[in-house]
Amino acid sequence: MKGVVFLGDRKAEVREFPTPDPGSGQVLVRMKASSICGTDMHFYRKSWDDLVAFRQSFNGSPDTITGHEPCGVVEAVGSHVMTVKPGDRVTVYQHVGCERCGFCRRGDVMFCPKRTGYGSVHNGSAADFTLVPERNCLELPDALSFERAAVLSCAGGTAYQSIKRLAPSGKDTMAIFGLGPVGLCAVMFAVARGARVIGVDLVPERLELARQIGASDTVNATQDNPLEVIQDFTGGKGVDAGADYSGNSQAQEAMLACAGKGARLAIVGVGESFSVDTLRVMIMKQLTLMGSWIYNIGLHDEFVDFVLEKELPLEKLITHRFRIEQGPEAFKLFDSGKTGKILFTWEDS
Repeated sequence: MKGVVFLGDRKAEVREFPTPDPGSGQVLVRMKASSICGTDMHFYRKSWDDLVAFRQSFNGSPDTITGHEPCGVVEAVGSHVMTVKPGDRVTVYQHVGCERCGFCRRGDVMFCPKRTGYGSVHNGSAADFTLVPERNCLELPDALSFERAAVLSCAGGTAYQSIKRLAPSGKDTMAIFGLGPVGLCAVMFAVARGARVIGVDLVPERLELARQIGASDTVNATQDNPLEVIQDFTGGKGVDAGADYSGNSQAQEAMLACAGKGARLAIVGVGESFSVDTLRVMIMKQLTLMGSWIYNIGLHDEFVDFVLEKELPLEKLITHRFRIEQGPEAFKLFDSGKTGKILFTWEDS
């Protein structure tokens, strides 16, 4: 089978690997669609020495196949697999936990002290096949295409959890900073809940995508001051809710400045730290500021049902499709920051 590995310093390579055989409790999934995530780029941009050091700290291999947003069909199962069978349509939850701690039992696998992940420690989904524990296989209904499911598998799920926690509704105006794939999914979910959404980014192509999927207004932060535009848009009141998916400290500080009295805010993008005026901003505005990460595994069926019920066109967020043989080209393009979602697809998908 073919798989994509990182070589350090923004270099990637397609290699041949033996197709693994599933062992006890394991499932072999043949890929149909697998997307690139912003988290992949953290590893793509590392130096070779830093990449090796990170993976060895988790007893992983420097040659780990990247990717953690897979959808496909079960090819084979190992012994003691009870609920998954060949032919099942599945996506794969990206974190692997101990399955015994309290976090794992309640579905918060990302908090497990022994957590590891696909594409960082375990061979991931930028390959023809991926080998996973049965517990990580999440069933996909026939009504959900593999491409839409790939968008949901990490970016969509992450966005859904943050929007669910912020709970925007028809009475709210919401600012979304950072219109990469996660931020664009958040735009779609917030609009579907009835909110008026203002999208903020630096890239014209992403601002245009946000307008196409329902943003009421957009701000190009290279040309306009987001605070001034949002104050004008809201009649000086500021937004009722906001979320940052960029990880940029200036965007996060701007989000706090744009917040109205009593606003709910979330930090989702991974980046540098930023400063907060606790008295004049947090206390006197009575803000609620939360962090939000990857979704609880138990939310999967809920957000799949939400997408199907609202008929959300997640495929509109896909701007480029590649074959796995074109892995280096795909990662180079995504690194430009000018795309929506990029997918690897297979001919028979």
